[in-house]
Amino acid sequence: MHCPHCGKPIPEGSVACPHCGAALAPPAGSGPHGPRPAARTMVGVALPDLLRQSPPTAADPRGAVHGGAALPPMAGAPGAASRTIVGMPAAVFGPAPAPPDPRLAGGTLVVGTPPMTGPGARLDAAAAQGAPPLDHTVPLAPSIAPGRAPAPPPAASRTLVGVARPGIAPLAPGAPAVFDSAPDPDLEARYQPAAELGATMAPIRARVPALRNPALMHPQRLNLKHRLGPLPPPRKRARTSRRAVAVVAAGGVLALGAVLFALLWPSAPPVTARARADAGGREVIELRCETCPDGTAVAVGEGRATIAGRVAHIPLASPLSVGENQMKVAIDRPGSGRDETVGVSIHVAYRIRPDLGTLQGERPSIQVVIEASKGTQVVLDGKEVALTSGRAIEAIDVTEAVTGLSDETKTLSRQVPYTVTPPDGPREQGMVSVAVGIAPLVVEAPGPSVVIDKESFVLAGRTARGAQLFAGAHPIAVRPDGTFAHVMNVSSVGATQFEVRAKMQGMAPRIAKIAVRRVDRIDTAAKEFAARSPLGYAALAAGGADLIGKPIALSGEVLETRRQGYSTLLLLSVSPASGCKEGGATAASAGAGLRAPGACKVRLVHGAENPAQRGDVLTAYGTVAPPFAAPDGVAIPEVWVEFTQKGAR
Repeated sequence: MHCPHCGKPIPEGSVACPHCGAALAPPAGSGPHGPRPAARTMVGVALPDLLRQSPPTAADPRGAVHGGAALPPMAGAPGAASRTIVGMPAAVFGPAPAPPDPRLAGGTLVVGTPPMTGPGARLDAAAAQGAPPLDHTVPLAPSIAPGRAPAPPPAASRTLVGVARPGIAPLAPGAPAVFDSAPDPDLEARYQPAAELGATMAPIRARVPALRNPALMHPQRLNLKHRLGPLPPPRKRARTSRRAVAVVAAGGVLALGAVLFALLWPSAPPVTARARADAGGREVIELRCETCPDGTAVAVGEGRATIAGRVAHIPLASPLSVGENQMKVAIDRPGSGRDETVGVSIHVAYRIRPDLGTLQGERPSIQVVIEASKGTQVVLDGKEVALTSGRAIEAIDVTEAVTGLSDETKTLSRQVPYTVTPPDGPREQGMVSVAVGIAPLVVEAPGPSVVIDKESFVLAGRTARGAQLFAGAHPIAVRPDGTFAHVMNVSSVGATQFEVRAKMQGMAPRIAKIAVRRVDRIDTAAKEFAARSPLGYAALAAGGADLIGKPIALSGEVLETRRQGYSTLLLLSVSPASGCKEGGATAASAGAGLRAPGACKVRLVHGAENPAQRGDVLTAYGTVAPPFAAPDGVAIPEVWVEFTQKGAR
């Protein structure tokens, strides 16, 4: 036969392998004391069988433990067939034990016997043949002599209830087990050798590692989970490097600093916007984009503009409100540039803007609308403005600026200074600028003032194309070329005055005031005119802008006459009776000519059909007009004629 452990041949009947020393099981169903009785088990393990020791055999003549005599078999011991571990035949554990020994009373289960210790084999012999060393010191009996072995760890003498393993031997069956966490100081004094399954059980000094689970020192406190479950694997204690901790901390500080720098460091925004007024006085958004090339299209609502030099002025459909205004700006960069929509905040602390809506009123005026927060002080054109609910309107009358005839478009310009002092900010100064065109208007007939002895006269003149014309409240038709002519009726004798107003979209109106007087006779009008103390030629020749519009009466000879539209132009040589000191008409008739430097010539403009002919002597009544520039550059005095009377006065 061969050894089941090392595989080498062994002689028949051997109970231990002569090569490896392993114990060999006897034939099944037999033992050294005859047939084995039926198994007596406790939870699958027959403790009395395990407590018995086999007598030394021939294969192991050294059956005595440490020089002592082997214990005799225990009386009345059951056969080997009764030693089973949960159904396993007890034969695998060796021959039947000896009769019970009264010295082994107590039955303390011990842990740590190696399973390869066979019948008749000594522990030191097994170690000599390469058996693994024991990991616990095993106490076997309470009567060990002192000094044999050190006290084992408390966990080595605990009983695992109901579990029997090979190499676990109860030493005192029947005795109650004592579970005490404190070590027994008399354990070695009570030590007695014992043999179980052919092995000599003795305390072996072995290196016992410290228990990693302190709970195992107190098995009576373990629950089922601790007793049956495997111990958790030991955790390796990680080594902490101070340098690594310092590096990680420094990296965290740098990362935090970078985040705070990015969040808190002030940087110029890529797009900024503010409200301002353009050259025409309209409110616009001045948008500045540092990353937008020229040609970039920007839009705010319906307002659109193109960036030039990083700046664009976007018109607004309606003015912004005072305070914060959140707006979206659509940016369309040319080519493959990035298109985006950004939000901008426009803060309006106050607003002072002109309103031209009242220019078309009865008395044309420019309104200055003031909006400011509560507590703001506003001074406009040197006068403090009282705000009501943060709003005030100041009107500037411009009637005089738009009154008078002009054959060309003039510009109405106003500069109104202001000073604003917010309650929580510095004082600001500025200028409200207004510049708007005035519609042209020329009244050829009847002129600024007219005296008639008939019931009608003709209102004729010209204005801008597309303009509207009103005589008082009555509209006057305007031809496509801008000329007009309308017969006006005067129902009764007396004086009246009306306005002719030319209106045009986006421009200030032009107003001409016309005075009309109907008389029953021209002689009556001449007498009444003399009561106004009219000027003579001497004052007219002296010139001066302050004379324009003042009454004047001149007599003389008609040198030339011409019709121009609905008016009549006459060149009059003033007589000495009217103040001419250089011969007047006499010099002209003597051949000096109309262009003689010394001739007292006056240009008469009569806004009606005048029947006078060349050489007629007549008296003209009217008002002083600005001088007329002749083609040769000579300035000729001019008079707007109200009426004429034949003969000298």
